[in-house]
Amino acid sequence: MFAKLCRLIAGPWPRKLLRLPLLLRIGLCSLCFILCLTLYLLPLPTHLNGMILFIPMGLASWLLGQPGACTCYFSCMAIQIACNVMTFRTQMWPLVNVIAFVCTFVILFGEGNTLVSLRHLLEAEERTRQKAEQGERQMAAAYEQQRKLNQLKNQFILNVNHELRTPLAGIGSYLELLQLFMEQEGHLEREEHGEYIRQALDYCEELTSIVNNVLETMEIGTDRTPLMLEELPLSRVVNELIARCATFQRNRHCIHIDIPENLRVWANAQCLRHVLYNLLSNAFKYAPCGSPVIVSAALCMEAGPKAHISIKDHGPGIPPDQIPLLFGQFVRLPRDLAGTVRGSGLGLYISKHLVEVMGGSIWVESTGVPGQGSRFCFTLSATAESVIMPLTPSVEFSIEQQ
Repeated sequence: MFAKLCRLIAGPWPRKLLRLPLLLRIGLCSLCFILCLTLYLLPLPTHLNGMILFIPMGLASWLLGQPGACTCYFSCMAIQIACNVMTFRTQMWPLVNVIAFVCTFVILFGEGNTLVSLRHLLEAEERTRQKAEQGERQMAAAYEQQRKLNQLKNQFILNVNHELRTPLAGIGSYLELLQLFMEQEGHLEREEHGEYIRQALDYCEELTSIVNNVLETMEIGTDRTPLMLEELPLSRVVNELIARCATFQRNRHCIHIDIPENLRVWANAQCLRHVLYNLLSNAFKYAPCGSPVIVSAALCMEAGPKAHISIKDHGPGIPPDQIPLLFGQFVRLPRDLAGTVRGSGLGLYISKHLVEVMGGSIWVESTGVPGQGSRFCFTLSATAESVIMPLTPSVEFSIEQQ
């Protein structure tokens, strides 16, 4: 019983009163003041019954702080002065009443000052606690971010180690084979050994692409000079890219190009080629042999003249719930981690950055149904010439890849 009484007296319930809404706290103080004032006025005023005013003074000081304490203090003083004047019919009160009046309001002043100070200390403690909790949350967030960075670093090392090992092993194997032919026959034949050299060159190109992706990823986020944009004929850039890349020329796919000849875009030539190379490489990696890969573009006038460029394949597609993961750093889909298709998880991340730096946006459309494939789309600003001049009707043609 004694312990319960101690918990009631020294418990945290006064602190909980401060969490009540402001209007409710004002109502409680007003109700308490009216009740105590009624009890004060019921009997004939004496020099002792002013102590009942300590209750509303303490409640107002605690619940409302300094404004409540001042309001209650001066209200009590005015009421007691008015009661004494009405009782004694003169401003000259008996000495006992004067002493009681002075003592009462000195005590009220001390009570209000003490409770307001305690409230301020409590509020300071609460602010300190909130700052401490905020600091702990920030530390937890920093720790989580550091953990994710470490995880990304480990994943990056594993991916790069795996991706570099394959082309390096392929190049070494073909070079050793060619060296063996040279030692045995003394020369190399174009028809017999040319394919080995081409395969070694393919691995060199793949190795170069991986290294370039890693270097460009390291540059992303650093302070660099803005890209220089120029007017580029989109159709010519796409055709030159396909003609120059040995990897594209030896893939067993049929590339369909459907781009208006006079559609020109504002872009950086190197960045545009890099984005197209990454997207076409992904299409060739995942699309079945012999299936078509369609590169198309059209002029879109929504939100200004834009060139809407897309690359469509007929591969396995991408599950809709995994699409938001595609453009992250070092991200590979779960099905690819155990599959035969290699990748570092950097190509789409770099492509997104380059497209956005050139003022465009990039996204992917896919139902995730095998055979329906995916459509990777991005936009670039079209030139005024493309808007004013009528676009040459796009004639679809294809490049057979053997």
